[in-house]
Amino acid sequence: MKRRELAVALRAASRVAGEFEFILIGSQALHAHCRRPPSEVLLSQECDLYPRTRPETANLLDAELGRRSSFARTHGFYVDVVTPELATLPHGWENRLKEIRFGRIRVFCLEVHDFLVSKLAAGRVKDLEVAGAALRLNVGKIEVLRRRIRRVPVEAERLRVRRRLRTVLDELGHR
Repeated sequence: MKRRELAVALRAASRVAGEFEFILIGSQALHAHCRRPPSEVLLSQECDLYPRTRPETANLLDAELGRRSSFARTHGFYVDVVTPELATLPHGWENRLKEIRFGRIRVFCLEVHDFLVSKLAAGRVKDLEVAGAALRLNVGKIEVLRRRIRRVPVEAERLRVRRRLRTVLDELGHR
């Protein structure tokens, strides 16, 4: 999704939910951290978010703006309503959100290292590709990322994320 498409999705989400604040946890969060996000972000058709203060609007958002909605058919992208429990995130992530604005709409995006932890934890090919692309563009710092991984609450998840980071760094030619 390009930034202007993200703005269209957020304006529609605001209209449908009657909400002006959202949490953005997916790849589109990189728009808050770089002027030119990796192509993996721009090619994505989804915007993973949830209303900050009105979670009861999630079903309505999904029906009106989700993958199978007329909005998705019209625009070629959609809103994927998620919950904070969906992502594996390090302790304190809520205090590190980065705000971006689209008019009156405030969007709180995962801080880049928290975002990278969540992508490495998810571990799907597309998640590892976007994490690798972000690291290749020096969007995050590897040492900060390693510190964040130590703050993942569940040990088994920490170990899995460390292994995946090693794999991504090997692909990039880093140690």
